[in-house]
Amino acid sequence: MVVTTARGQVLNELDVSEEQLVDVVSTWVRALPDADIYLDGQRVPQEARLLMLAAASPAAATTQVAAHPPEPEKLRSYAEVLQLGFDDLRKGYVASLNDMHDCAKRFGEMWLERERQFAEEAARQRELTHKSLKDADLLGRSVAAAQFKNVFAAAGSHTSRAPSVRTTAGSGATWRRVS
Repeated sequence: MVVTTARGQVLNELDVSEEQLVDVVSTWVRALPDADIYLDGQRVPQEARLLMLAAASPAAATTQVAAHPPEPEKLRSYAEVLQLGFDDLRKGYVASLNDMHDCAKRFGEMWLERERQFAEEAARQRELTHKSLKDADLLGRSVAAAQFKNVFAAAGSHTSRAPSVRTTAGSGATWRRVS
């Protein structure tokens, strides 16, 4: 018995008795299903290999039996099912891309609105700051005017001869000293 690879390379040469032949061949078939096995110079046909394997172990034979291709109607139905599955997958992918686009668009709009609100608030705060500064300046001027008036009032009480102005109706201003 000679065992070769699918390319023709010799793996093993054995002298096997006829009693052990089925077990040895089925062992090689299970170990290397693609290997070619030659007995007395003749290649063992696939059908014989399967029969030997079935005789050695019925469970192993069912795994080695070649599956026949499905009927054309079944192939068509398989193709239709696959086509529907791929169509659904593509539709789901496109829908998720559209959802992500809408989400990104809404996020951009929300971000722009927040920036607009921030700019408006900054402008309002700037306006309030200017108004507060004007009010503080006006208050400071009022305080300074009141202090200045108090200084004149205090200075006028210390001098006995302070000039005063009296006006009469239609005559203009007249000056006189108050004693």
